[in-house]
Amino acid sequence: MGIVIMDEKEELKQELQQQLEWVEYRQRMLDIIEEKLLQMKEITEQAKQDNLSSEEIEAVNISLNNLASQVKAIDSESKRTEDKKIIE
Repeated sequence: MGIVIMDEKEELKQELQQQLEWVEYRQRMLDIIEEKLLQMKEITEQAKQDNLSSEEIEAVNISLNNLASQVKAIDSESKRTEDKKIIE
């Protein structure tokens, strides 16, 4: 019986360790997302201040769309756990 209890404790400890690692990974990804969102904000604020040509506006939109795609991909991928469950 002592071995069974130890196995259960070890299993629980391992599961909690995996959860902690996932939370730390998710936090790192959220930090990256925050950086990209701040970049988007800076680009938008700069574009509002400048008198941009239509070509420049198009370039700004491309940059913003690229960053938005990166944010979406990082967010989606970082919600997945090792067993491919999606955490909402």
